[in-house]
Amino acid sequence: MKGNKIKSKKSSFGIVAIVGAVLLLFITVGAVAAYKQLKNLWDDQFVISDFSEQVSITSGKMVKSDVIAENFGLRKGANFNNINFSEKREKVLEKIPNLKSISVVRRMPNKITIVAEERSPVARLSLRSSKMDSGRVVDSEGVVFLCSRGTRMLPLIRESSAPGTKPGKRLEGRAAAALQLIEACRDGELQELAVLEVDISKQDFLLATLGGDYSTAKIAWEGMDSPSPASRADLIHRLQHLLSAIKSRVGAGAVVWNATDLINPGRIYADTKNFIR
Repeated sequence: MKGNKIKSKKSSFGIVAIVGAVLLLFITVGAVAAYKQLKNLWDDQFVISDFSEQVSITSGKMVKSDVIAENFGLRKGANFNNINFSEKREKVLEKIPNLKSISVVRRMPNKITIVAEERSPVARLSLRSSKMDSGRVVDSEGVVFLCSRGTRMLPLIRESSAPGTKPGKRLEGRAAAALQLIEACRDGELQELAVLEVDISKQDFLLATLGGDYSTAKIAWEGMDSPSPASRADLIHRLQHLLSAIKSRVGAGAVVWNATDLINPGRIYADTKNFIR
């Protein structure tokens, strides 16, 4: 009898264990199903269902809003939570050098505003041996990108060797100095120099073509290969000196002006060998 009771207890315990395991399985399955359902409901909040209502992109003339949307992975059905906007932003700026900056503002749960600022070209780039327009331009920060619309009247920087500075890179050395020269002549009285072209192929100076009479000017200044406030001040001083010489008519009819210190420091020479202190 005693053995039967022990067997009966073991049998009852086994049944309880099985029932408990089954109940735990059902609870686990139910919990997983409930979690998945809740997660789906949560994720649905971040899905783009109406692109025009949920996504606002402000772009410029060169890079259209649909290009920016595609590069960010923004399309109907996309989930905001699956997009790393910080990482995408850096990749887009690296991929499209025409863009100067991109601001991204998310409004929870499912709206976003993107504002892209394009670079403004201040000069064109070409090779000294080429008569073709390369389409390469540079902005005031020295970043090179491609743009052919409305750039024909911009000053030209002639680089000395192929392939020239590639889009996405910054100007260096004499090319950067040429940009500094052009930038200096964009404001105030120095606009009168009307720089049309800067050839950087010479070893000791930049050769600038001036728009007034298509004369040329050899220009060099302290620290021209290492931009700094001091080098810019020296450049401005030399350009003002050059403009004063041109206006004075001492070198009337000059074809070439020399605004370097190669002959006599601090003096501006015309091809007539006249000079101004």
